[in-house]
Amino acid sequence: MFTRNETVNTSVTHGFEDLITYHIVNTSLGAISTLVNTLLIIIFISYRPFRTRYVLLILLNVGDLINSMAIVLTGLNRIELYSTAIRTMTLPVRTSLECAIEPWLILKLIGDILIPVSTFWMGVERLVAILFPIFYRFSVDGKAVKYLVVPGISLLFVFVSICVAFYLAFTENHPTSFYCGRKAAFGEGFGTFIYCCNITCNVASTIFATAAYFKALRLSKTQPRMQRQVNVIRYYLLISVLSTLLVSLPNTIALFQLYVEKVSDSLSKPAYWMQTINSGIHFFVYLALNKEFRARTFRMFKMVHSEEMSLSKKQSPDGCETPLRGSAKTLTARTA
Repeated sequence: MFTRNETVNTSVTHGFEDLITYHIVNTSLGAISTLVNTLLIIIFISYRPFRTRYVLLILLNVGDLINSMAIVLTGLNRIELYSTAIRTMTLPVRTSLECAIEPWLILKLIGDILIPVSTFWMGVERLVAILFPIFYRFSVDGKAVKYLVVPGISLLFVFVSICVAFYLAFTENHPTSFYCGRKAAFGEGFGTFIYCCNITCNVASTIFATAAYFKALRLSKTQPRMQRQVNVIRYYLLISVLSTLLVSLPNTIALFQLYVEKVSDSLSKPAYWMQTINSGIHFFVYLALNKEFRARTFRMFKMVHSEEMSLSKKQSPDGCETPLRGSAKTLTARTA
């Protein structure tokens, strides 16, 4: 698996069994999250009104899907790494550039940046829609700003961040930790940037969405049409709050470990599971709070179920043709 290895003793591999267990759990959560996000993106893309209305939610969904896939690949990589170390009593010798080109780390980097940026824009959009409704209606909603400019800026930010990361890994190439990771590949400075990006974007989105929610709630008392905005902001706000609790908190812990003091694994490891759960929980938020999304989802499942029932009725188990309902014809065996 690795080109260079060094021999170690049991003191180095002590605790690797616990790390394998941790990554098995995280990989399983990542696999579930991948399936959920795949279903979610199918629901969004397959229905035109959703494609035009939920641009930022789709952008967030793409980030969650990429992050979920990265979690699975990361877990498989780490399980193989620690299992090999226990079996052979060797560890790979890695450089920061070798770590940087790992596919799982590249995907993780994309997800780590795209998710908080998408969440940030969601809070901004809701606040603008409530505070400046006329401007939002004529200049944002259904316009290039929403479909092209905001997603374009978000993707450009991700691309520039990745370019900076690889520049750091290339120019400061040096031996690093055997398990790689963002700080190992791109340096502590860039790792701090990732942590701060997640914390700042999620907290800012929560503040914006909260302000928009209470403003819309007050307006709905005199403007009945504002109730729809209240319903929309409700699940935007819940997504922001969940991201703050499940993502910003673990990143705060990581930042604390980097500059202050190491936190025990009993606290830090479950905190990372929280980030994985956050990438797969948005589907259930929409299902609970978005009536139209719920109706569309149930309709899709009903259509699939109806097609399966239809196929099962057309052909009997022994390969005979089944007559139409109400027909007096008898079953006729198919000829070879």
